[in-house]
Amino acid sequence: MADVPTPTVLILAGQRLGQVDPLAEAHGVQHKCLVPLLGRPLIGYVLDAVDAAFPDAPIVVSINDPHALDDEPEARRFFEAGRMRTVTSARNLLESVFAAADGVRFPLLITTGDNVLMTAEALRGFHAFALAEGADAAALFARKEDILAAHPEGQPRFWQFRDGEFSGCNTFWMKDSDAFSVGEIFRGGGQFLKFPKRFIAAFGLANLIGFRLHLFTVRRMLARISTRFGKTLRVQIADNGRLAIDVDNSFSHAVAERLLRADGAADRSA
Repeated sequence: MADVPTPTVLILAGQRLGQVDPLAEAHGVQHKCLVPLLGRPLIGYVLDAVDAAFPDAPIVVSINDPHALDDEPEARRFFEAGRMRTVTSARNLLESVFAAADGVRFPLLITTGDNVLMTAEALRGFHAFALAEGADAAALFARKEDILAAHPEGQPRFWQFRDGEFSGCNTFWMKDSDAFSVGEIFRGGGQFLKFPKRFIAAFGLANLIGFRLHLFTVRRMLARISTRFGKTLRVQIADNGRLAIDVDNSFSHAVAERLLRADGAADRSA
């Protein structure tokens, strides 16, 4: 049996150029990934999950200031072990991914610096899923009912398909650099539900009509997009709805805190 390749893990922790994230500003820090939660920076929880999932995985953090983590105690051991480096984020998410992935060892697993409820089990399972499916690129989703079961206000936005409503978990996987051609669909700015013209430009009119009429299951939609781009795209549906709850604002910060406390997480701020 062939060895399972260890992914490089990319943590996206940038923010809009020239702007301080409102949550970061409210907590007196320059970067959202350093916002404290139970006395720890948000990114500390993400690093814990990555480390437990892949103890030898290289880690790249994309962030506006590449020195922002230099004095962060939770990042120190990764720097000292030579496992982690930072790169300057670009003007948008897509360009940041391209810049951070330059020269990395594939496959590449991508998540975000505010994904504090991510687990090692979910990361390992997602990586194994993408490999087993022969995917060029993959995304992690959760069902609306599982997200609302975790918290009734944990996530306000959902994509509606024939087989249910889903939200993304801000976690993606790329087989190799060729898979980044799929990322070009986000160059126009994303937010496809809000801007139908962007949806048409990215996925085609027929797919927009099918999506709006709920004709496709989520996997069927991915199969159609796979055909459009000539790449094998796959989606894993997580059982754990908490994975779709990240820290975007003060409300979701409070939600994440309640969920972590319920897990018995220690409050290190005392």
